[in-house]
Amino acid sequence: MTRQTHYQGISELVCPLLNEGPTKSPIKVFENATLSVDDGKIVFAGPQANASIEPNDDVIDLGGRAVIPGLVDSHTHIVFAGNRMDEMARRTRGETYEQIAKAGGGIVRSVEALRTTDLADIVSQSQLRLRTMLSRGTTTLEVKTGYGLEPELENLQLSAIECLRETLPADTLFATVLAHVIPPHRRDNRQAYIEEFCSQVLEPAATKGQAQFCDVFVESTAYTPEECRYIAGRAQAAGLKLKLHVDQLHEGAGAALAAELNALSADHLELTSSQGRAALAKAGTIATILPGCGLFLGGDTWPDGRALRDAGCEVAIATDCNPGSSMVSDLPLCGTLGATQCGLSLEESLWAMTRGGAKALNLNDRGTLNIGERADFIVLDHKDWRSLLYNPAAAPIHSVFIRGQKL
Repeated sequence: MTRQTHYQGISELVCPLLNEGPTKSPIKVFENATLSVDDGKIVFAGPQANASIEPNDDVIDLGGRAVIPGLVDSHTHIVFAGNRMDEMARRTRGETYEQIAKAGGGIVRSVEALRTTDLADIVSQSQLRLRTMLSRGTTTLEVKTGYGLEPELENLQLSAIECLRETLPADTLFATVLAHVIPPHRRDNRQAYIEEFCSQVLEPAATKGQAQFCDVFVESTAYTPEECRYIAGRAQAAGLKLKLHVDQLHEGAGAALAAELNALSADHLELTSSQGRAALAKAGTIATILPGCGLFLGGDTWPDGRALRDAGCEVAIATDCNPGSSMVSDLPLCGTLGATQCGLSLEESLWAMTRGGAKALNLNDRGTLNIGERADFIVLDHKDWRSLLYNPAAAPIHSVFIRGQKL
């Protein structure tokens, strides 16, 4: 028998439900609880009185602190170079995100920064963002390409993502090839560019195991629904799961498209219609909301998490950490915004950052603290788990564990 580690003195042990269902409280909470870990996996989670402890086991008293699952950030763009602070300044003076992009800002700026930065520097800059995310309780994350656009630079981003992955425990960081926008100088022959993207970036990344997902930005300034269907077909044939950026700037029936294509998740959803919400619910596509965009860009267009839940959708919350529209690496802060600005209950927000994020990444081995899962968990420096969301941008995180190892 192996030597187990038992964490006792847990005031509240929070276990999200496997499926969100219609309830506004999709979690169960054990008071005066124990969490037991063996070889990086959970072997017991429940009342302390029911725990089975052998004489040679390790017992750690958490002193009346609450424990929750590690957070899963299912939508990020943390691999990039430079910054776009000046664009934030321009927005505060009245320019819109779209106006700045049309004037030569936006994604094109990030492409140029990537072009002039070597791999080591890209990794170094991105590592700083990753460390912040880990310190704020993120124990699993997804990272997208999409700031290279041309094959050489997209593959540079994939190499940087691989470098980050190597610094973490196995199966902690997952990569997505993102069809973000078509470069301005390639728009006279869009299909030729798409063919190049698929054959030189998407399909090789799938073959080499560099990426697990494909994402397509469906928007009037990006890809059309027809182009998305084509890229999705190539991605799925290559063995990649599908995720879509939809309904962010315009209501373009993107949610219905995600449902049609059997996407794992539809992300953004600021302007999704009732028909789109119904389609997502029927398809079982996870509705991923990104409240950091509302915070960072300003304005009053927040994703309606309440309407998504009431339509029967399961909801995930992610940071969308990126230099242009959501320079936010604190997932608990986004959880607070999910409750205060997007209509979710605190319990729904926690589910959305744990089990919801895991489902958006097709992961069934984390997010609930059930027996057999990875021992990814957070010890809060408070007896009440709700303190995570009660303290925006200052969540009382005592310690973070991945695979049973303290970071």
